[in-house]
Formats: sequence, structure tokens, C-alpha cells
Amino acid sequence: MMKRLLTCGIALIVLLSIFSKPATAEEFPRQKLISSKFFNESQMIIVEANGWDTKYAKLTTYEKVNGVWKKALGDMSATIGYNGFAQVMKEGGGSSPTGIYNLGTGFGWAAKPASTKYSYRVTTAYDYWIDDVTSVDYNKWIYYTGDPTKRWKSFERMNHPLYKYGAVIKYNENPIVAGKGSAIFLHMWKSSTSATAGCVAVSETNMKTLLSWMDTKKKPLIVMGPTSEINSYLYARSEKLQEVGVSVNGVKQTFDQPAVLIDGRTLAPFRGVGEALGATVKWDQANYKVFAELNGTTVELKHLSNIAKVNGKEVSLDTAPLIIKDRMVVPVRFFAEAFGADVKWDGSKNIVMINK
Repeated sequence: MMKRLLTCGIALIVLLSIFSKPATAEEFPRQKLISSKFFNESQMIIVEANGWDTKYAKLTTYEKVNGVWKKALGDMSATIGYNGFAQVMKEGGGSSPTGIYNLGTGFGWAAKPASTKYSYRVTTAYDYWIDDVTSVDYNKWIYYTGDPTKRWKSFERMNHPLYKYGAVIKYNENPIVAGKGSAIFLHMWKSSTSATAGCVAVSETNMKTLLSWMDTKKKPLIVMGPTSEINSYLYARSEKLQEVGVSVNGVKQTFDQPAVLIDGRTLAPFRGVGEALGATVKWDQANYKVFAELNGTTVELKHLSNIAKVNGKEVSLDTAPLIIKDRMVVPVRFFAEAFGADVKWDGSKNIVMINK
């Protein structure tokens, strides 16, 4: 069986000064980027390294709160493959994959931590992950009570000592390509200087913390790669959003950026809705703010802010305005009701009806 986890024994003397820094204002642009590109998920783990050919990495967590992505837990030290990150993966290459992946089930031979709400499977001596490129079971988790050496040429035992706690990284799954790499997990490390054969590893304490933080309903993602490439991966993200209709006083509206449903809330272009209601609308490009006025009522909203102002008084929003394809979209119900309009949702027609 191909050995998956290697100990390199080289002291960690580089990157600590970089990766131990606290969050600074310079990271906010990344959070803005995530907020404008990721709508259907609410948790993200970013694993980044200072280059391609290092085994040391930093793990950062983000979570969406009221429509805005924010840093969640403290930064964590991590290790990756002994050959660093690879743009082209191959079985046994000793590298970790780059890109954006969904996280699969949590697992471990230890009992599920009491505080964990993430999906979790306790492994046994009969659980295997197959890395035999000639097998139809390649890159699959198989439960098998027979002799594994008679069925596969190579496999992972899922009750490996370092798999006390872990989570599946859904790499090379759809479709599975033989030889492109297998058994990529987030799991506990042997030590802070121990590389992996392609997985991401953190301390046992941090692995338990991650499992406690992760929430299946929030569809956690993991983004992996050199720091120089991470933002390009995020920027390239394109999600299919559910589009919804908007009618104002019985007239269905047509916007250059359709209204969309995000986290159960309808967001639509502020200018289109505001002008359809008869409001005067202004856009402050420098500060990413929108101002609207109608019959003496003024409304102010800001990109990625959960605080709006109505006639100068602050009001909390349950979802923040966003920018989608260079258009500012705002929560329709709040925006219209601030001007005294009646707002109703017709699920049978997938449309928001605004009447004033």
C-alpha cells in the first residue's frame, strides 16, 4: 500500500512571522471578493502557502453572517503535501491540489466530538479509501469485510492513527479520473513539521475546533493554493443564482441584472426598483452607497453593510446589499417598505409584488 503520510522532520523556521500575524484591514478586500462571488454557501476554509514548493500553510476560516462574509476562527498553522501544491495532480505525486472544493463528511475512528453538528462517520477496520488506479473503486470510500489485498493493489485504511478526526475534501469526484489523485482529506497532523502525501493537516485541537465550527447546512467549501493564486480562484467563481420576477404596481419589471433569491431573501437592483416606485436615486461610487428619496422619505444603503438609514435613523438589515455583475442589489422588501409600499411574495409565480 502506498504510504500516504510522511514525516519530514525539518524544523518550522520560515513563515511563522507571516502566518501568525493577526487580521488586518488589508484582508477586507478578500472578504469583499468572497461576498460578491459566493452566494449559495455560508462557510469557507482557505488554505494558502507562501509559494508552490513548501509544505507549510495557513488555514483561515470565513463565515457568512447576514449576507456578509467575515473571518470566523483564528488563523491556524497547517501542513500540506511534501511536494507542496500542484497545478496538475497525479497519483502518488506527494502534492496537494489547488482550486475550490466542497467539503464532504467528517470522519474519524474516535467518537464524534460532543459539540460537532457537522455530518460525521465513525470509521472501522473495514473502512478503506481506494487509491488503486486500476480498480473501479478508485477514489471511493468502501466498506469491505474481506481481505483487501485480494481486491485492491493499493488502499487507505480509514482507521489510520492520523485519521482520529478528519473531513473529506471532495477532490476528483465528478467525474473520477484514474490517476489524477485520491484520498484527499483535511485531518490531524503528526506534528507541525510533518508533511502529508497530498492532504491538509492541522493539530488535533484545531481539527476538533473545525469540526465543531463546520455546519452541513452552510455547505462549507475549501480553497487551496499559493497565496498569489487564491484571489484569482475566488474571482473566477461563477454561481447560478435563482432568478425571480418583480412587479411594481402590477407592471412586471425588466432589469439588466435580474432580481435573485439569496438565503431566502430577494435582492434586486436598487435603481430599477427605486425608479419604478418613483423615487429619486443617487449612487455614491466612492463610498459604494445608494441614496433614494420619495415624498420626503430618504433611504441610504451601503455595499456589504447590515446597517441602513431611513430618514437618518439607523436600521438593521437581515441581509446586506451586494454587488452582482457590477450592479448593486438590495433587499427588496426593506427597500420598498421603507417608502410605504406593500410587498408580497407569490411563490406559485416566483415573483415579488410591490404596490404603492
